[in-house]
Amino acid sequence: MKQRGGDVSGSWWLALVVPCLLIIMILGADLVESPKTAYVGVLTAVPFFAAVFGTPLMTAVTSVITWTSALLFGLMSADGNVPAQMVRLGIIAAAGVVAIVASYVRQRRETQFQEAQRAAAEADFLRLQASHDDLTGLLNRRGFFERLETESFEEATVVVIDCDDFKDVNDEYGHQVGDEFLKGLAGRLSSGVSSDDLIARWGGDEFLLLLRAPLEAGTEVVQRVIDQVMSRPMSTAAGLIPVSVSSGVARYSPAVGLDHAIASADRAMYAAKAAGAGKLVLDPGA
Repeated sequence: MKQRGGDVSGSWWLALVVPCLLIIMILGADLVESPKTAYVGVLTAVPFFAAVFGTPLMTAVTSVITWTSALLFGLMSADGNVPAQMVRLGIIAAAGVVAIVASYVRQRRETQFQEAQRAAAEADFLRLQASHDDLTGLLNRRGFFERLETESFEEATVVVIDCDDFKDVNDEYGHQVGDEFLKGLAGRLSSGVSSDDLIARWGGDEFLLLLRAPLEAGTEVVQRVIDQVMSRPMSTAAGLIPVSVSSGVARYSPAVGLDHAIASADRAMYAAKAAGAGKLVLDPGA
């Protein structure tokens, strides 16, 4: 049986076949030993074994088989004590009912647990969607500021990176190749910075980096990353496409303020574009 929360169908092998083998073993031992029917009471444990691994229906089938086996065995090997045999059958029947209820409770709890897991996974997915860019998997603006609220950056380096002539890539090869190009660029940028740094797709073909390093050291890191990014063309479905980016770098500190630092890095990036493709420009006021 399939539930909304996941697969709680149980196992016919463990809930029916194995219990039947147990019944055969118990009654077979009873045939060997004396007096006959001495081991029949042990059959009360069989439905509970089924309850652990099966659905209520499977447990009910196993319970009926168990009770029927005890009845037939008692008729064939009666010890003359009919009241005792009736008591045994009553106990086995009661055990079967309790096992069915236990199986139902177990299955219900498993379903609730699986539904809770699914709901938690969906909530995590929605949070991830809200804070990350669908195309590149990087933080988006919202995710960037949320992460910034939970982390402390005393003195850092802000970098705005823009892909040169990206419009030409879209116009010549189409938006699908353009998306592929951007994902590749995001991967190269991510691999070049530390996991302690923040990197976000700021919009379109523009990326924002916040490096946990002073301006001088951060600028060296950025230059190294940019050199690696532009060192080889990007492999796409349309073939190899050259990579060129313009970068603006500015100092960030709580005293400067993030908005001011981003605006300064953005101006420096446009200055880099004006100076020619593939340039890195440091904010003059840094």
